[in-house]
Amino acid sequence: MHIFSLKAQKAIDLILNSDENVFVTGKAGTGKSTLLEHIRLTAERRIIVLAPTGISAVNVNGETIHSFFTLKPGFEKDEAMHMVMNQKKQDKFRRLKTIAIDEISMVRADLLDAIDIVLKRARKNEKPFGGVQMVFFGDLYQLPPVITHSDSQKFFSEYDSPYFFDATIFRGQSNMFSEGFKLKLIELDEIYRQKDLDFIQLLNAVRDNSITFDQIKKLNARHQPNFVPSDDQKYIHLMTTNASANEINDKKLKQLKEDEKIFVAERSGTVARNLFPNDEAVSLRVGAQIMFICNDAERRWVNGTIGKILDIFDRTNPENGCLEAVVKIEKADGRIVEVRKHTWEISKYVYVGGEFVRKNLGTFKQIPIKLAWAITIHKSQGKTFDKVVIDLGHGSFAHGQTYVALSRCSSFDGLVLKRALRKSDIIMDQRVHGFACSNLEV
Repeated sequence: MHIFSLKAQKAIDLILNSDENVFVTGKAGTGKSTLLEHIRLTAERRIIVLAPTGISAVNVNGETIHSFFTLKPGFEKDEAMHMVMNQKKQDKFRRLKTIAIDEISMVRADLLDAIDIVLKRARKNEKPFGGVQMVFFGDLYQLPPVITHSDSQKFFSEYDSPYFFDATIFRGQSNMFSEGFKLKLIELDEIYRQKDLDFIQLLNAVRDNSITFDQIKKLNARHQPNFVPSDDQKYIHLMTTNASANEINDKKLKQLKEDEKIFVAERSGTVARNLFPNDEAVSLRVGAQIMFICNDAERRWVNGTIGKILDIFDRTNPENGCLEAVVKIEKADGRIVEVRKHTWEISKYVYVGGEFVRKNLGTFKQIPIKLAWAITIHKSQGKTFDKVVIDLGHGSFAHGQTYVALSRCSSFDGLVLKRALRKSDIIMDQRVHGFACSNLEV
């Protein structure tokens, strides 16, 4: 059983025993996801858990924001204002008590405004979000929302920044404790990912861009431009682009002499592609470095565990008598596990008989691993690795990118910088810092 810090317990009490709106934030590795899962499982009333992307929704056993509110990707605010509000939608949204949104740092301002508009219209209630309790989880110092080129002109004609706190609902207030939408801020500060206090201080300095040249020098002690890890060391490369990560994975896979085994997913029901937790076809070979992409019910691995394939073979499943592929994997800690295809149940919230229930849309059955000599920094968010090679290439290009990369590593000694860190690699949007400083913790 997880023992929560005093701040986490305070968040639990506020969320479950009041109608206060709450923003649970905290540095990387402070247990935000664990806290959200605890609240989801222990709440007596139904808390609707939503996330901005399909994969993040599957990971928190929730639903995407767009799916729940029947919004199409794009400039959602206009769509929300013209949405046909039939009786079925009104009944559904009027029964809402609490909505929890994970990865709020990646939710655009216009999407938050769209949620506010839909709920006000459906509930015929002009209070913020139609009077629904809103709970946000995330770290604004990590990766920001994405504004596509097609949306950018219209978006920036109405908003100063992509962040959720620039939504119209916040405007006209000196801070969030003014009249209108009020949000209680709770910052979790007990870091579980790293134990080295000196390393934690360096990460904190990168996070808010207060880093000194002496601290950059300390981080650059891990600069090893010619470092080439052996296959047994199980380092993962964090890259700035998909192309660079794919190039490493493809090259390393082709170097292996063993025959390629292709795992094809089995699907049932009507599951949208953006909800697929893995590729439909996964190519593997003995010797490949992989990463688990789910948590194991028996706790043999977690989402992000790194390993090496020792063998791939067929074995009869005693439960159904069918022959199935088994992958034998050595984890970074030396333990050996056998992995079969994993079944993800994909579901959504439906309103039936006056209450919200989960409706199974279908299943996606696939081997729960991916090639992982390299992944993008973006896809590494939320994961923990023991050994990391960071390659910033031509440089960091997004707010929080370098912080996310560095904070994935559980220890200073497990970190390797492919090129020296530069001050220009540390990008921190001052609007995020201004928001954080203007809203003091409760």
